[in-house]
Amino acid sequence: MTGFDRTNHDPARGADPTIDTDTTATPIATTPIGAPPADGVPATIAPAPRRNRVRWFAAAGIVALVVGASAIATLMLTGSSPAATVLGYVPADSVMYGEVRLDLPGDQRQKVGAFLARFPGFADQAALDTKLDEVLDRLVSDGTDGEQTYSRDIKPWFGGEMAFSVGALPTSGDPATAPADMRALLLFSIKDEALARTWFSGVIEKTGASTSTQDYQGVQLIVFDDQERVGNMADAAFAFVGGKVAIAGDLTSVKAAIDTKGAGGLAGDAAFTAARAAASGDHIGFVFLDTQSLIDAAMSMTEGLASAPPINSALLGLIPEWTAMRLRVEGDALVMDAMAPHIDAAPGPATNHANGVAGYAPPSTIVLAAGNDAGATLLETIALYRGDPTLAEVFSGIDQAAGMLGGLDASLGWMGDTGIVIARTGDTLEGGLVSIPADAAGGKQLLTTLRSFIQLGGGQLGFDVRDEDYNGTSITILDLGTATDLAALAGGMGGVPIDPGTSLPEGNVEIAYATTDGVVVIGSSPDFVRHVLDAGAGASLADDERFQNLVGRVGPEHTGITFLDITAVRELVEGLLAEATAEQRAEYEESIKPFLTPFDAVIGSSVTGSDLDQQHLVITAR
Repeated sequence: MTGFDRTNHDPARGADPTIDTDTTATPIATTPIGAPPADGVPATIAPAPRRNRVRWFAAAGIVALVVGASAIATLMLTGSSPAATVLGYVPADSVMYGEVRLDLPGDQRQKVGAFLARFPGFADQAALDTKLDEVLDRLVSDGTDGEQTYSRDIKPWFGGEMAFSVGALPTSGDPATAPADMRALLLFSIKDEALARTWFSGVIEKTGASTSTQDYQGVQLIVFDDQERVGNMADAAFAFVGGKVAIAGDLTSVKAAIDTKGAGGLAGDAAFTAARAAASGDHIGFVFLDTQSLIDAAMSMTEGLASAPPINSALLGLIPEWTAMRLRVEGDALVMDAMAPHIDAAPGPATNHANGVAGYAPPSTIVLAAGNDAGATLLETIALYRGDPTLAEVFSGIDQAAGMLGGLDASLGWMGDTGIVIARTGDTLEGGLVSIPADAAGGKQLLTTLRSFIQLGGGQLGFDVRDEDYNGTSITILDLGTATDLAALAGGMGGVPIDPGTSLPEGNVEIAYATTDGVVVIGSSPDFVRHVLDAGAGASLADDERFQNLVGRVGPEHTGITFLDITAVRELVEGLLAEATAEQRAEYEESIKPFLTPFDAVIGSSVTGSDLDQQHLVITAR
């Protein structure tokens, strides 16, 4: 197989013959939007018999489909870093901003090429632009029923930057007026205004929408006419500004964008500046949320509603002023980072350290999700939510249940670093909870109490409890009987009898646990418990060089860690293909596997700081 499909097409030999790439094709429209008319009468696109706001939504939808299809696809493939030209036109009162950079500046061009070289069809770096264009041509063509292609219709005028912004949110809770108060923009950088006008003219003309023009600050606005009010929505407008950007949105926001004169309202905001500084470096995507303003608007919209429950002020105090996310490409990975101002009162560890669960995870672990100081974090979180009056009844029930085990502190406080571990054993999986106890005696006492309850009531249900010694450590095994017995029991308790013909796994279902001074493990089987104990005494996931390198990429000291072995998961799924048809297996081997094989692993971490809290996620390829 070559290129991107299994047909005779080969990207190295040119574009797909089924896609029209004739760059001399006649434009869809011959009269650009906003072009001066010969008779001096304001230009107006002929209206369809029924003119209303639905038409400009259709126009905007097609524009978003054609340009957005290429942007969304390329978001996964390309990149940049210097402040986007479109950012300078975003109004200062925007509460949300996002950008996709398709112009590949900075180090992203080189790193995107190195990353894509790991996938079929991208080995030749000299043809990178051509091959990316081919991918986008296919996507745009499919999204427009073959009427448009990226390289012929969009690339000649598109400058490579695409962004959106959302203005100050309405504070009225009246659904009848809220749509008219919404403020939003789409912004595109352009490199040829004449071609851009022609393209947008054709797209809008095809929808049958009517437009008129008006002047604002020396800029010609293309306003979508509104003969029939539908949903009390805001007027929509379009403008080309300074030969640099195309701006679409509600009329008020478009005018506000023109007022910036490209000097940037939002770009000068203190919170936005802090977010950009925290996400320094080249990137292919960036999103900023003025979280506090979003919450304030939501509170204002709901405060007059009788049905709106009161919100715990302590919880509101945990909301950061802003949140930002960015996506960049490394030569062998996709890197996603999120950051927000640190809040001292937020539950969770105050310092970072290497999570200890990996030191007891078997070397065959394929999934690890662990947090530091889990017991203390849970208790701090519960204390915050306990102050919410709407949860009083819920906590009453929780306290009653926990009281049987000595209370919430006894039930949770013993846990230190704790996580879920799933490991591979041949073609099967095993897993469970692994905790490095902050109070080993407390963990042992809790499990002893639970064992007593099970022995008292479990016999009537057919459960059996036994102990086994493993290298000096006692493993307690709870035998729940067969899967069929359990299903029948659950069905009887729920009033839904099990279907006798239902196929369930053979053998008994067992849960096992063991406690030592170093670890508490509750697993899906005695074998998993043994493997955890072996890992603690010998080789573990933490000793694996590949895992160590992955952790190094997201911070060896953290408050939580996440790991997924993509390669191992893929191999397990491939083992299930034995039951697939020959045609399905061939389709997978030829069309899917070559694009999955390069992906290796996912590693993520959360890191607390005195000023910023950060989350990192890295998807590696080999």
